[in-house]
Amino acid sequence: MRIREVKLLTGSIEAVRSFYHEVLEQAVLQESEDVISLKIGESILTFTRSDQSESPYYHFAFNIPERKCEQALNWLKQKGISVHSANGHEIEHSESWNSDSIYFYDSVGNIVEFIARHDLKDEDATLFTAADIKNISEIGLPAQDVIAVSEVLRDKYDLQVYKSSGPTFTPLGDEEGLFILAAVGRIWFASDKAAKYFPVTIDISDGRTGNEFIIDEGYVIKS
Repeated sequence: MRIREVKLLTGSIEAVRSFYHEVLEQAVLQESEDVISLKIGESILTFTRSDQSESPYYHFAFNIPERKCEQALNWLKQKGISVHSANGHEIEHSESWNSDSIYFYDSVGNIVEFIARHDLKDEDATLFTAADIKNISEIGLPAQDVIAVSEVLRDKYDLQVYKSSGPTFTPLGDEEGLFILAAVGRIWFASDKAAKYFPVTIDISDGRTGNEFIIDEGYVIKS
């Protein structure tokens, strides 16, 4: 599964633009007073100004080349971005996922992850640049009933559980694109924030066209 676009809410378009365009050097595709869309490798990340009293926050991940995690860490530090240590490590290695991850907050409190997936072989070992942010590969979807939502998505989009599943955490998809189902209230890894519902629209590539599906939580998935 590939994630073409993710549409999120934010309390500050200006802060989003500053972080993703000026700091992470991602191109602005379009912007207005209330909406901004940025090119994130092969994906699009769009933020719309929120009228909610609480500032929305999400978890999402960007794939980076599998041989460049150390370089990406240094690149972020040089830009003054504070990296979160999950278990005393700035780079979190996962044996089961065969990956290395770096976690940090963006300017509006989203939990962002750079993930180098070693099953996606990439021989490029040149200096890490903004162009190495390859695509949006994960989007977190908090749910009251993870198993029920998982079954609905698996049936609708013929998705497979990625690695493992459970009542509080179930990833669906593959290394190119994952829905991360997390129980509402579960603390997002490498953060101090509990998974909480905020509206999100996801445009995916799954071989179908013209579909729009709304899950009970209000998440909109287009293909």
